[in-house]
Amino acid sequence: MPYYTNILEPLIWVTDEMELEPWLATDWEATGETTWEFSIREGVTFHNGEELVADHVVWSFEQVLAEWSYAPGWLHIEPGNVTALDEYTVEFETMDPFPTFPGTIAHNMIAIQHPDRSRENFEPIGTGPYQVEEREESQYVRTSAFDDYWNGDVELEELTFNVIADPNTRALSLQNGDVDVAFEPPKSRVGSLRENDETNVTTNLSPGAVYVGCNIYKEPMDDAKLRQALNYATSQTDLVETILSGIGEPAKGPVAESIFWSGHENLPDYEQDMEEASRLVEESSYDGEALGFYLSNEQVDGELLAQALQQWYDEIGVNVEIQVVEEASFEDTVRAGDPHLVLESSGTNSGAADYLIYETFHSEGDVNERLYADEGTGIYNLGDEVDRFIEEGFQTGDQEEKERKYEQALQRIMEEAVVVPINYSEYIVATSSDVANMDLRPIPEMVRWTGLQNA
Repeated sequence: MPYYTNILEPLIWVTDEMELEPWLATDWEATGETTWEFSIREGVTFHNGEELVADHVVWSFEQVLAEWSYAPGWLHIEPGNVTALDEYTVEFETMDPFPTFPGTIAHNMIAIQHPDRSRENFEPIGTGPYQVEEREESQYVRTSAFDDYWNGDVELEELTFNVIADPNTRALSLQNGDVDVAFEPPKSRVGSLRENDETNVTTNLSPGAVYVGCNIYKEPMDDAKLRQALNYATSQTDLVETILSGIGEPAKGPVAESIFWSGHENLPDYEQDMEEASRLVEESSYDGEALGFYLSNEQVDGELLAQALQQWYDEIGVNVEIQVVEEASFEDTVRAGDPHLVLESSGTNSGAADYLIYETFHSEGDVNERLYADEGTGIYNLGDEVDRFIEEGFQTGDQEEKERKYEQALQRIMEEAVVVPINYSEYIVATSSDVANMDLRPIPEMVRWTGLQNA
């Protein structure tokens, strides 16, 4: 159950439209090619009664950079490059021109804390509408409303977040009246929860997507006709309605529709056509060999999706062998280029989702860089033209230009059938029928609980 951003808040929030919204920062601007100036909101109080000032922001970012080894690369800033210019102004100097810096820190993990917090005893001191009262590891976190919260009142004086790891147990706990809200119950239980007069179900699209990635450098997947055949053999609507119990939206691309530059409306549409798929297989270089189709053992609904796809592919004469890989070694297996096909999922917790397209489809992105450096190949990277579109989109701060460049890249990716889109993700929240005013957000970790009511 996400509660972090109700305790610890970031400088920038993300709206329902995945746009940036001032939060603990009231505004920001680029003051140079690599410098950003942020104005800190005045009159914000920490849970310990002290007022938020620029020094607290500097301290919080320095902690992030010190505690997470990947943070400097992620945020493009180094320790010592965050400076308080005055009591309410902070300057960030990035390691290189980084137009998406504000969107990158609009993230649930980039929270502002007071230096007196105790990480060892899990005693966070934030500025959020709720403060932690008691915690029992792996069992629960009990919170109470913060009376001096800067951004309005809260409805419920106390909220307790129970840790119930098993999705079926979460659903049962709701039906038994042990909890009022159950986050992410199993899709298979959604129907019965909806039919039950005592429970309600709400869903919300998230900035996530599921797709089959085709290793375009591994024979015979290097043949675009074979990749296009797999696209024509796939019905996203059937997969969503049957395997996913109607949760999620049929996808046309590898980036969630809720991200403004996803290009959803303008991407090629491979409506299921088994005759066309069979014809393309006949015209391709495919000779009947078994294709390795890999997925992680932690991919929710992964095996069911893979089995449905395997059946369709078999109907057009393509032999697929499903390989379930331990999550710990899954990403390494993909980057080594072993699979022909991979069931992939993508998503973002920040307002700037640029890294989704760069990491997966640019030649020097995380997925492709190993083989690109060693052999000049990769996994999902089409080469110079798409690399250029992605670089131009990544380096511009102009939203329309970014959308245009990323759409051009995604159109080429789908024309060449580098992926077989499956679905855009949707998350589920089930509640007691007494619960009202759920305020879900595209990023689940940023759900607001301030308006929640329990009759």
